[in-house]
This record gives sequence, structure tokens and C-alpha cells, in this order.
Amino acid sequence: MKKVNLLAILAISFILISFVACTADQTVGSDASVTSTAVDEAQASNLNDQVISAVDDYVNTSDANGFAKVNSAQKVNSISATDTVIVTIDKTDLTVFPKKISVDFGTTGYTDKRGNVLKGKIYITVSNRMTIAGSTRQILFSNFYVNDNLVKGTKTVTYNGITDSKPSWSIVARDTITRVDGTTVIWNSDRTRTRIDDNSTPLIYWDDSYAISGSSNGINAKGVAYTMTIDATKPLVTVGGWKYFVSGAVLITTEKRTALLDYGDGTKDAKATITINGVTKDINLKK
Repeated sequence: MKKVNLLAILAISFILISFVACTADQTVGSDASVTSTAVDEAQASNLNDQVISAVDDYVNTSDANGFAKVNSAQKVNSISATDTVIVTIDKTDLTVFPKKISVDFGTTGYTDKRGNVLKGKIYITVSNRMTIAGSTRQILFSNFYVNDNLVKGTKTVTYNGITDSKPSWSIVARDTITRVDGTTVIWNSDRTRTRIDDNSTPLIYWDDSYAISGSSNGINAKGVAYTMTIDATKPLVTVGGWKYFVSGAVLITTEKRTALLDYGDGTKDAKATITINGVTKDINLKK
């Protein structure tokens, strides 16, 4: 029988464990890893703003109409003439609250005004008129997809009132996004969304522009935890009818790396830049 050198086995085992740990540490701390995190954060942030924009469109329109024009269900035409959205309101008046509103985008895919494809249902509980400071919207989902990305979780939108002629809303989001490729992103966010331009169409809501400040944290699609803070001097800006942020900058931090994600100068495109250790490169945004 051959003798086993226990010390040699222990030494080899230590080397293998050290190598695996070092490799994993390098993966978490690599430029590629923090770039992947930035892309995941940008996608989750965009999906969140898509949901808020859709809720704005239907709830604000219903509020402006006194919650009176929908008795059981209302079909709303989309860009595609074959698609419809069914909006249902449980109390059709201006006095009884809370109200429960459901927005059903169907199962085949509704193309909204930003060019995103929505499926499933959004449920909204409205605490009061949207023009009253402190009013809230509680948002839940049922089999809801944006561009085939499954969105689960909750959002609470609180109207803050008007400051310097600009209305703003506080938004708390706790989302889980299962992407088209099967990976999952956990996204938690606390933000303030301020309307900066109504495009001279005060009763049309989807074409408004907003500036967004705040922060988020989560776990990217590869299981790496991160935090994100929006630059106080360069808030994220979203323009009605466009699916991506057009400007703004955020600082993303993982365990080993920090990156600056910049959405640009206001140009409507699907690109951003990421700067790591003084080196800047272009990245493509996911829908």
C-alpha cells in the first residue's frame, strides 16, 4: 500500500482554495464586473421609470376626468391599432377614497408611447386626489412584463406638493426583475421625481420631462451587491416618449470598485459612458 503524505495533500488543498478565492475576488473586483453592474442598474432604473410613467398616464388622466368616465372597463388605444389597454376603477367619483385601479395590458404585448412592450396587470391603490400633497399611490403587479422582463415587487409614490413652481413625488421601490435571459436583479430605490417640463400640454402626461435624484442598492445579475447614488449636481433626466435617460450621472460602488455612469448631454440615444480609475468607455443600455 502506498503511503499518503498528509502534509502534501493539505498544502495542495490550501493552494487550490486560495486560488479559487483569489479568482472569485478578482471577478467581483474587476472592471468588467462593475461595468456589468452599471448596465444592470441602468436597466432596472429605466424599467422603474417606465412603470411610474405608465401609472402617471392612466391615473392622472382618470383624476383629471373626475374618475367618472370609467364605469367598468375602458379600452385605450395604443400605437398599434390592434392593441388595447383595459382600465378599471372601483369607485367612479371624486369623494370616496381610497380607490383601486387596475390597468390590464393583456397577454400579447401592448406597445406604449415610449416604444416599450408591456404585458400583464398593474394594480394601483390611490389614497386621495393626485393634486393633494401627501396623497399616495401603492403599486403592485400581476404577471407584469416590460420587454419580456418580469417585474415583481412594490412601489409607493407620494405627492410632495409644489416647490418653485415644480411638482415632485417621492418614490420608494422594492423590485425583483427576472430578465429575458433568466437572470435576476434585486433593486431597491428611494428617489424624488420632479416634473421640469410639461411640454406645454398640461393635460397630457406621457410627454412630460422629469429630473430624478436619490439612491438605490441591490444585487446585480451575477449576485454582486452594490450601491448607487445619483450625482446631486447632475440628476437623471427623462424626456416623455423616450425609453432611456438622456442625461445625468450616478456613482456605482461594489465591494472592490467604484464607477461613474454618465447618461450624456441630453441626446436621445441608447448609450452611456462609464468611467473606472480614470478610464472612460461607451456602453450600450438594455431595454
